Amino acid sequence: MADEYGSSEDAPLVVRIQGDGGHVRSWDFAGWGRLLHDTADAVELKEIDDHMAATHAPLGQWPATAICGNDILSSCLYTAGVAAAKAGKLAPVAMAMVAAVLYLYRFIYGEVVNAIPLNGGSYNVLLNTTSKRLASIAAALGILSYVATGVVSGTSACTYLASQIPSLAIVHSSITLLFFFAVLAIIGISESAMFALVIFVFHTITLVMLCGVSLYFVIQDKGKILTANYHAPYPDINMAGQWIDGTFWTALFFGTSTAMLGISGFETSAQFVEEQAPGVFPKTLRNMWWGVILFNPLIAFLALGVMPLESIQANKNTVLAAMGKTVGGRHLETWVAVDAFVVLSGAVLTSYVGITGLVRRMAYDRILPAFLLQTNSCRGTNHNIILLYFVISSSLIIALHAQVDLLSGVYTFAFLGLMIMFGFGCMLLKFKRGDLRRSVIAPWWACIVGVILMMMAFVGNLLGDPTVLSYFALYFLAVLFVVEVMFERVVILRLIKYLVDFLSPNRPPKSTVGHALLDDNASVLSPDENVPDREYTSPSGSVAKVIHAINMPPIFFFAKAPHLPTLNKAILYVRQNEQTSHLYIVHVGDDHEEFGNIVLLFDRMYPKLRIDFLRIKGCGFSPAVVEWISRKYATPKNLMFIKQPNHDCAHTIASLGGVRVITG
Repeated sequence: MADEYGSSEDAPLVVRIQGDGGHVRSWDFAGWGRLLHDTADAVELKEIDDHMAATHAPLGQWPATAICGNDILSSCLYTAGVAAAKAGKLAPVAMAMVAAVLYLYRFIYGEVVNAIPLNGGSYNVLLNTTSKRLASIAAALGILSYVATGVVSGTSACTYLASQIPSLAIVHSSITLLFFFAVLAIIGISESAMFALVIFVFHTITLVMLCGVSLYFVIQDKGKILTANYHAPYPDINMAGQWIDGTFWTALFFGTSTAMLGISGFETSAQFVEEQAPGVFPKTLRNMWWGVILFNPLIAFLALGVMPLESIQANKNTVLAAMGKTVGGRHLETWVAVDAFVVLSGAVLTSYVGITGLVRRMAYDRILPAFLLQTNSCRGTNHNIILLYFVISSSLIIALHAQVDLLSGVYTFAFLGLMIMFGFGCMLLKFKRGDLRRSVIAPWWACIVGVILMMMAFVGNLLGDPTVLSYFALYFLAVLFVVEVMFERVVILRLIKYLVDFLSPNRPPKSTVGHALLDDNASVLSPDENVPDREYTSPSGSVAKVIHAINMPPIFFFAKAPHLPTLNKAILYVRQNEQTSHLYIVHVGDDHEEFGNIVLLFDRMYPKLRIDFLRIKGCGFSPAVVEWISRKYATPKNLMFIKQPNHDCAHTIASLGGVRVITG
């Protein structure tokens, strides 16, 4: 047999696949699959069922609304002035158009999260409708968006405060603010939500008071300033470095594109939906939309009624404080500035909540390192995620010297990119996962129109300042590089092992090679011989050990029947998207006696993937059984997959607690 591969000194460790003449290297051979049987204890299943029924997510409607509402309602602090600089007297119209787009996205987000109520936002919907690689792009956008949100909100809050305290050091105060909310996030989301709710109520009262006083000012002024502004020409537009004369259409297009940033934060609720009580998520979408439609166009209109357009453009970053000074004097200006500091600080808290939900989901899916999942014994929160986010955000503040205009543009592109990908994800959900049950349905026209308008806003911001795109690309590629290295770490390790073997080839003794080969008539290797220890004695043995350790955690796929195309699609999905060499095909029930033999046939077809058949007897398929398997086999439920349930299925994806849909 050694002659077939050359001399024994040059022969690699190889496993001959029985009957077909193929072979794989022994360290790459996953082992042959087995037929396994297990019986679920009825008493234990009943206890699990009762525990799941009694366990509820902690957040109610208003605490959950406050977490994301602070972000979306704080956007009017800077969007009103920036939109007026581009739209001029059409600023209220631009704000109203943005609210109309957000109305469409209420149903887009509602349908997706109603069908797949898991943390992750755009990443989650793409993970359940496309490949893991494409979903990782959305994840990178999400991480970039939250990093930019924290930095921009923190420094903007301290900038507002510095307008009242000139001696305030913005860099140091911004880092202190980030640290304060890091501590609050480590304490726990319930406590953070109550703090966010206090901020939300205070900000809402401030906006109502400012609008009321401003409206009184406009009435007293008899609309003179408002009339003068509406007779002013449209502002000139800087398009790709060239100034063009303002027209109705330029004001509408560029003003709406800029005002689209006024709904940033709308995507945050989908990042922590698992922490929300049942039925809360659609209410958070409704509440945020009402906040946008009531305040954003009204504030833009009142700004035109109390300040000349030139003054609005000159104070575009602090326009609400300038309005307060105009209509209420120094005291109201101070009140609005303090409110701006407080609510922008609340947006920092939103960033911590959003990034924690997203990164935790990615770490569970093995796209990011597992150490991020560690929780502290005191509060049970993911302190590593929170502290790492604090370090990255603080380093950006120091590197940029708190001048975050550039990062604001990066954040705009990241946010719009996320909204576009979520709209596409909803359309993919309709097309590929149409049988998933959901009570909220977004019409096709709403998805298409919503995505087109978001793409137009992306183009409008790009034409307004094309240089920001290059910086966005640099930041985005940096984040994507980290995600992709983790995602492709097995491929990278294989390349390293190949280079080490090439530069320092191992020449095993003849007896070792002969023992490692199987001819066509030999019996299969036992599980203990899957990866021979002698293979690890080579110079690249440590690399092989690392690959083996990465591929060791198994994947579970629940199959109702031995349907060959479905099984093959599931196996191909696992091979292309997951870092594992072990797959369980799980069937719950006593039917389909031939199922195990069919699975073993697939096991022989894929020697690099060990495929075991696991039959669970004594019960029917249910969420309690999924939880029981997760506990007994020490595998998180997000590493358990299922075919798309039919409409008549007794259990929804929501009840299965994180099981991923991978086939239609």
